[in-house]
Amino acid sequence: MTATVVCTNWRDNILTQLQERNRKESLLFQDLISQHTKAFENATRLYSENLQLSIQNEKLKTEVRSDLRTQERIQQIEQKLLANAEELTELHRRKGENSQQIIDLNTLVQEKDKIIATKDVTLAENTAKIVSLQAEVSMLDQSNRELKYLNDTLRDEHQALQLAFSSLEEKLRKMQDENRQLVERLIKYKAKDADRMNEENDNFLKNRYKKMQKEIEEACRDTRGTSPEELVEGVGPLYQFTVPTRLTLKFDAHEGEVSAVKWSSVDRLLATGGADRKLKLWDVSKGTCESKGSLELWPSTLTLRGSLVLGASNDYATRVWTIADQRLRHTLTGHSGKVMAAKFLGEAPKVVTGSHDRTLKIWDLRSRACIETKFAGSSCNDLVTVDSAGSIIISGHFDKSIRFWDSRRNRVPTI
Repeated sequence: MTATVVCTNWRDNILTQLQERNRKESLLFQDLISQHTKAFENATRLYSENLQLSIQNEKLKTEVRSDLRTQERIQQIEQKLLANAEELTELHRRKGENSQQIIDLNTLVQEKDKIIATKDVTLAENTAKIVSLQAEVSMLDQSNRELKYLNDTLRDEHQALQLAFSSLEEKLRKMQDENRQLVERLIKYKAKDADRMNEENDNFLKNRYKKMQKEIEEACRDTRGTSPEELVEGVGPLYQFTVPTRLTLKFDAHEGEVSAVKWSSVDRLLATGGADRKLKLWDVSKGTCESKGSLELWPSTLTLRGSLVLGASNDYATRVWTIADQRLRHTLTGHSGKVMAAKFLGEAPKVVTGSHDRTLKIWDLRSRACIETKFAGSSCNDLVTVDSAGSIIISGHFDKSIRFWDSRRNRVPTI
């Protein structure tokens, strides 16, 4: 129905525009056409009058040649004829100019008609496009209303979630305050417990030392008169063992908690990993801590062998550094969970890793690739290699099981 009304309006509009165009163009040439008509009528009238005057002139010439008045009248008539002839010539000239103007105007009208036809085609195309765009606008309006409704719904949900988040954030803040208070209380209790344990250890050591002194004195009294050789043969060499009772060195290794510690007996270095995502090397052989380097990593466990440091990280990767130049040499990726344990396997450049993804992987550092994957069925918490060849691997798992792996064959005895 809308398309029919638009089509009718378009035709009426075109008819109105054509009538207006004809009226405007007719008004432009109305005076010219009327003048041309008048000139043509005057020329016809003058032509007929000229014929009549010529006839009358002949009659007068034949009838009243001797009459001077007639001759004067003839002269007047001839002058009048001459004037009429000149006027006729002027009218013919103006008629020719008007005819040329009419031809030029017809040509201009034809060109205008062509332009109007082109514009009519363009108008029809634009009308069709307008109809299509109106339909598209209707669809977009409908979509806009739906999106506005959805936006309002999402805004309401966001406000509700914001309120819930604020409530949860307030609960979290209260829980954090409570947790901090509990941690402080726990630290106090642990400090008291540590003091009590140190006091008990001191008392135990004192009692043990007194008891040993008493036993030595009794042994000395019982062995008086015997030679030192007999004393050595009978009692044997006496050694005095001491338990460490005081702290010799303490320093802050990391900004957060320390999650891994390893001692290198070859380079006499201490490797530590902390919550600040760094692995640090320390020289503590002189009784003081001296930093020897820092590596960007958050290791969950550390292993040192010779000049290499092996670190298992929570970002699902295992990395190998050299201690001398502190450069990253290998990055072993392939686990789908955080790596919980990593050990060097035997003398060959091999590494075994255990992950939270319930698999063990054996890596070859020469090819930097996984050469074997063992499916344990439970997340691995720690690893131990038994012999120097690395043929036996022991893994501890979350399912309370300990598994023995023979890297030479695919057997998994479980305890």
